[in-house]
Amino acid sequence: MQMRRWMLVVALLSLLAICLSCGQNYRSPIIPIPGNPGDPSLYHFAMTISRTDPTINAAIPGAVTQIDVSGDSNAGVVNMGRGPVYAALLTGGAVNRVYVANGLEDTVSTTTAAPASCFPTGSVCPMGAVSTITMPGGSSPSYLASTEASNMYVLLPGLTPPAVGVIATLQNALTQQIALPAGNPVAMAELPNGQKLYVVDQANSTVYVVDTVSRQIVQTLAAGVSPTMVIASPDNSAVYVMSNIGVSVIDPLTDQLVAGNLSTTGQPNSIAYDTKLNRLYVTDTSGRVGIYNAAVPAGTLPSTFLITPAGFVPGAIGVAPLPDGTRFYVLGIDPAQPLGTSLTLTAVDSATLSPIASNPPNSPNPYPLDSLNTNGTPVNPVLQTCPSVRFRFMVGASADSGRVYVSSCDAGGTYIFRTSDNTGVLLMPAPIQPPIPLPPTVPTPQNPVFLITGR
Repeated sequence: MQMRRWMLVVALLSLLAICLSCGQNYRSPIIPIPGNPGDPSLYHFAMTISRTDPTINAAIPGAVTQIDVSGDSNAGVVNMGRGPVYAALLTGGAVNRVYVANGLEDTVSTTTAAPASCFPTGSVCPMGAVSTITMPGGSSPSYLASTEASNMYVLLPGLTPPAVGVIATLQNALTQQIALPAGNPVAMAELPNGQKLYVVDQANSTVYVVDTVSRQIVQTLAAGVSPTMVIASPDNSAVYVMSNIGVSVIDPLTDQLVAGNLSTTGQPNSIAYDTKLNRLYVTDTSGRVGIYNAAVPAGTLPSTFLITPAGFVPGAIGVAPLPDGTRFYVLGIDPAQPLGTSLTLTAVDSATLSPIASNPPNSPNPYPLDSLNTNGTPVNPVLQTCPSVRFRFMVGASADSGRVYVSSCDAGGTYIFRTSDNTGVLLMPAPIQPPIPLPPTVPTPQNPVFLITGR
């Protein structure tokens, strides 16, 4: 009898559950597990990756210099692999782990930044130990990208066929290769949601869409002529591909090109995204800066062009928007000036699109960065012309909007510019490596080839 009562209770509960679910589709519960964003104070740094001219001595390793934002000082230097060409920060986590692609030895090096928590005390915390991840022989790692905490992707253009390598960050090991068509892959970007990776092939003027779950190419798109750079919007709504004729826009939902690419006056030479104002900045060879409103649907992005009172920004080659959205800085290079003495920085009000005077008030606008180099010559002159360096000059803003950094391979160091009063602070030289073991035994200077400004 008691068993029959229990069976009756179970049957009634089952009927009740069926009634409650009437008209609904059953779905497995999704429990979001947020990643650890880390302590924001740990991101108060910039990093410059430097190398020795390989024609002088290819055996000398590259180096990473950490710059303390608040103190404008060198917070530490560690050696990486030979011939570094690109670097990327691993997303999330409580530590700042940086990965560096070493093109001359087929490796990827990784280390962590020294935390800023001990800088105010007067002691300098050491940077983390360096780990080396071996790539296949002849792979020539050239580019890194990831929005995942567990994987870092690396381009391996030297393989036949070229490939995207997958580095498992927990093991610090290459675990898989995603084969690409024969060509020249030069850049890639992953959606912030980690679902797709977009790989730019300059030789074939295409973009390969890689599903990060299946690790397969799921779409191939034509993207202008000789594309060289790609970035993804922070809301996963658009992917922007810079080519010789403009900027192509990809809709990640359909993986199709949006009708009507973003046109520029001259050939585009840099692209940057303003996450605070949802703007896209594109500089071109005419000296103009195209400013596109990325908050509207892709393909209908209205544009306005910044024109300073003097006309164009001389030799505009990059834009660094401040994270607080108040202004952006345009890096220019005057072709009429000698290399190593020609870089300028123009501050622009984000609301009015008007230039902001530099300090002191009688200083030229744009600000001549190379004036910080008091003797007028590069600090490390061995690579002063840097003809083969892809990222010869780079510009970026610190996470607190307090500084703008410009790495110059020609000048042999990193310029520090204070945004509170638009004043140049100093040129921090790249590290000096031990003497070349051949007469004359003089210290070997290095020159910047990449810049990271933290988060």
